[in-house]
Amino acid sequence: MGAGAALALSVGLCPPAGAEPPDLPALLAVSEIKLGAQEHDTPGLWSGFSRERAAADANFEILFTPWAEAFGGYLRPAIGATVNLNGDTSKAYADLRWEIEAPWGVFFAIGLGAAIHDGHLSLDAPNAKALGAPVLFHPSAELGYRLDNGLSISLFADHMSNAFSRRYNEGMDTVGARLGYRFAPPSPRPTYEGPISNFAGPYIGAFAGAKFENADWLTFSGGATGYGVAWGGFAGYQWQSGRGVVGFETDASPLKTSLRTGCIGAAIDCRADVEGIYSVRARFGWVFGPALLYGTAGLAITPWHMSVTNSLTATELASSSSTGFGVAVGAGVEVELVPHLGLRAEVMHYGVPMADLSLPGVGSTSDHFESTAARAGIAWYFH
Repeated sequence: MGAGAALALSVGLCPPAGAEPPDLPALLAVSEIKLGAQEHDTPGLWSGFSRERAAADANFEILFTPWAEAFGGYLRPAIGATVNLNGDTSKAYADLRWEIEAPWGVFFAIGLGAAIHDGHLSLDAPNAKALGAPVLFHPSAELGYRLDNGLSISLFADHMSNAFSRRYNEGMDTVGARLGYRFAPPSPRPTYEGPISNFAGPYIGAFAGAKFENADWLTFSGGATGYGVAWGGFAGYQWQSGRGVVGFETDASPLKTSLRTGCIGAAIDCRADVEGIYSVRARFGWVFGPALLYGTAGLAITPWHMSVTNSLTATELASSSSTGFGVAVGAGVEVELVPHLGLRAEVMHYGVPMADLSLPGVGSTSDHFESTAARAGIAWYFH
């Protein structure tokens, strides 16, 4: 009886004749591998300058089965590592890539993800970048040509930084050439095409919430912090392809902020006055039924005035005014309540470096302004 039970169990577990074997989950199916050489800490790109020793880094990357189709291309995860052979900063990363390929073999890809590195966080080494945080944002771009035998050649560039969310944010760029091998042509799995909301077209809206802000004088003090109300308006335009959404958005929060702290002894104050926060950003997301889950990144803009004052005599010892340009990043979810009307909840971070300020007899300092807001908004779509 035991042998009969075992035979029955084995028959029950075997697939019927002619049945397809079960597919591996998309995230476990390797689609392509790439090897390359990258110039380490490339100057003149996003970071603007180089500090670490010139070298050729080794890059290795694994790309997985495409997850979905959107805007004529496809989305797929990627993981990789860039190793510096001199012992300077190396990194490992994980991205989500959007890639499009022409029939004659030219392809283009852009990605965004996170990188973890073994470099320095602060200015504690003269020949190393101060990256501010161990985990950084990781945007990338690639342009290449694919041969008929599965091989490809390409130019690949990437960047990592903390978007001015930490005291130091010197960032790092690498750029170079790669050789790839694709095991099979991409075949994105079909996504469930149930009812989905329409987030395409122009829109306007308003938001309100709470914010935390910090102004850090890097030499003179540990900085000043404050809490407040965040309110303002936004406008944008989006394109939708199936469940994929891309677009651009600008927002304005004109509320003025003043942050002040004692910075040189008890009688000297450092003060930063910010005349509002503005941004122009790209938006990208994916629709799940009535909800759009999205990320956003772009340029932050803040008019500001920085000063150092003797608080006993009310004498301004040094000051500087300008418009600062930094980075705005965020993420959120928007739900279509009724046609044309959306309700969103999001977290936004704005980080802006300010100019150097010289105080006679004391030295120079640089100010660094950050604002993080949790806010709710309502949007009206004109489609």
